[in-house]
Amino acid sequence: MKSMLITMLVFYIGICVVLFVLQRKFLYFPQPATPVNGVAAISFDSNGEQLRGWVVNEGRAKALMYYGGNAENIENNIPFFKDVLPEYSVYLIPYRGYGNSTGSPTEEHLYHDALTIFDRVTVNHEQITLMGRSLGTGVATYVAANRQVTKLVLITPFDSIVNVAKSVYWMFPVNLLLKDKYVSINRVENITAQTYIFIAEHDQVIPRARAESLIAQFAEQLVATILITGASHNDISQYPQYVTELKRALD
Repeated sequence: MKSMLITMLVFYIGICVVLFVLQRKFLYFPQPATPVNGVAAISFDSNGEQLRGWVVNEGRAKALMYYGGNAENIENNIPFFKDVLPEYSVYLIPYRGYGNSTGSPTEEHLYHDALTIFDRVTVNHEQITLMGRSLGTGVATYVAANRQVTKLVLITPFDSIVNVAKSVYWMFPVNLLLKDKYVSINRVENITAQTYIFIAEHDQVIPRARAESLIAQFAEQLVATILITGASHNDISQYPQYVTELKRALD
């Protein structure tokens, strides 16, 4: 019995070590860029890494910076933003290691890159709105807490990656193992932007409790929480209700 317990403990510790060493392989799923035509390309240098993306509806007074979800090709949103938000210049800049951007993604790097891009873009626009989806909500809340923005739109958000991971890897000490924690809930008090939160009714990736926990921390800056009926995590933007409510929020 003792030897069996020791074997099980060694096995458990071994799994913990693997999770710790390979955790970013489990967290980030970079996708290569797909061909894009007819949209202005743009590039930013951030500590030697090249962040290459696109600007939709270039030259507008109002700008929207979009932070995509994990495993998302954000360039696939180009037709959507062209049609739905023609009055906004929309910046679609893949994270480090995503699309044609160089480098490797980490929480610290994504935050640094987002602020770098924000500071370079903001001088060209009268208003800046941030929009984050899933993983991107962690980046969007960080920027909103550290810069002055007009509006903040969070699509399928979470309170922290730690809490999301706990719902899956409940048997492991996730809080001790995770390097990239994206604790959005701790930044809410520093966010002053008018905030709109969209939740998918049947979100199979982000548990509803994780979104509700984040929402509970907002005060008067939260303008609306919108539940998209019938939507799941990955198809929320395909619902007419989502389009209608997003246009209303950004009008």
